[in-house]
Parts: sequence; structure tokens; C-alpha cells
Amino acid sequence: MLRSSGRRTSVKRVMHRHQTPLRGVKATPKPKPDDPNYTEINYAYAQRVGSIHEVVEIGGRQLAKVGFPDRKIVYYFLDDLELDESAKRGTFHDDDLAGGPSR
Repeated sequence: MLRSSGRRTSVKRVMHRHQTPLRGVKATPKPKPDDPNYTEINYAYAQRVGSIHEVVEIGGRQLAKVGFPDRKIVYYFLDDLELDESAKRGTFHDDDLAGGPSR
């Protein structure tokens, strides 16, 4: 059994896998117009630069958790992000763990 938020969940029920190699990579969301997978908040943050916190794979599709400077988190399909691979890795969570900004 795995513990998650105080609940027990069987291993068989785990439906996604976390991937963090892209953590901290700058990403600019570019969702397709009128995509039914996205809501108003996705389009409100489109074209803004954020950074990837993690990528999960659900049902064979990669979904990225993108954090923005106002600390808002918005999810996008990885295919709909323009990535800056030259960006420094890490997020404000890493700064908090290290006791201060590392940038």
C-alpha cells in the first residue's frame, strides 16, 4: 500500500508516473485555440514564461505542471509547451529546501 494524503492506495491504482528531468526548464505554453482539453485559466497563462515543476505521464500522454512567477500552477500537455533547454534547472521549491535563492 502507498500512502497519499493520509489515504491508503493500492499500487494497482497508481495511474501516473512522475518525471523530473525537465524540472526548472523555462516553458512558454502555446495551447491550440479552442482545445477542449484546456480551460480559461490555460489560455490566460498562454504565452507567459513559466518553469516546469514536474511532468507526469497519464494514459500515455505527458502532462507538465508549470509554475509562473506569481506562483500560480497550471497544467499543459508537454507537446503544447515551447521549452528553453538552456535554462537553469530548479524551481523556488529547491530554493526553499536549500534555505534561500540559488540563482
